[in-house]
Amino acid sequence: MLFPSLVGSLDGPDLFNIQSPHPNGTEQPPRPFDCVHFSWYNRYATKGTGAPSDIHPYELHLGNARTNVLQMLPYTANDMAEYGQLFDNLVQAFQEVFLWIEDVFQVHLSADYEDLACIVESLPGNIGSQVMLFASLVMNLNVRTEVHRDKWEKSLCLVLAIGDFSGGALVLKEQGLVFKLQNDDFAVFHSSESTHFNLDFTGRRASFVMQTDIALDKWAEGRNGWSHSDFFFDNFNS
Repeated sequence: MLFPSLVGSLDGPDLFNIQSPHPNGTEQPPRPFDCVHFSWYNRYATKGTGAPSDIHPYELHLGNARTNVLQMLPYTANDMAEYGQLFDNLVQAFQEVFLWIEDVFQVHLSADYEDLACIVESLPGNIGSQVMLFASLVMNLNVRTEVHRDKWEKSLCLVLAIGDFSGGALVLKEQGLVFKLQNDDFAVFHSSESTHFNLDFTGRRASFVMQTDIALDKWAEGRNGWSHSDFFFDNFNS
């Protein structure tokens, strides 16, 4: 029921492009695809390491500029606000799937589970994550990616294939592995260390990519260096 659930969350199949084989049987060049990020980030946050503890951050100056107080905390992607209803639809439709994935990690990848869960539990406001173990859910539609690595991703990421399609295998270059992921298959790997891409496909294909921004480590470990400040109230999780 994954594909019907996704179509229902999107209010219909109109966003899918039905891909067909190239006439001469050769690989097609990558096409544009829709990608929505329901993600938490901590990139480029202003660090408080070495800042005086008795001066309010608003009153601090870095050279000739004031401290960028707007990026002292983790923040969400713009897509979270723009496509908030879609995110709510996905969370409702796939809640049991996300819970099951969390259970799989807890049983079979316990060390990684603890590491990733620590990040989610540290998010401001005790908000947690609605995709359970990870801080981000990326939804790709009609996706065929070029060769790449995801340098900002922490630890393991998970790719879940959804759709009515054939082909589209996930390739891990260094390992020499080709995963023929079909609807409801998922793969877990280190996306920052493994060069990867997926092959051409026929039909309608989507994927969920679940991941965590590696920069969130700085928040979980020391609140971006501001935990020593007299004006920093670490009550986000209380």
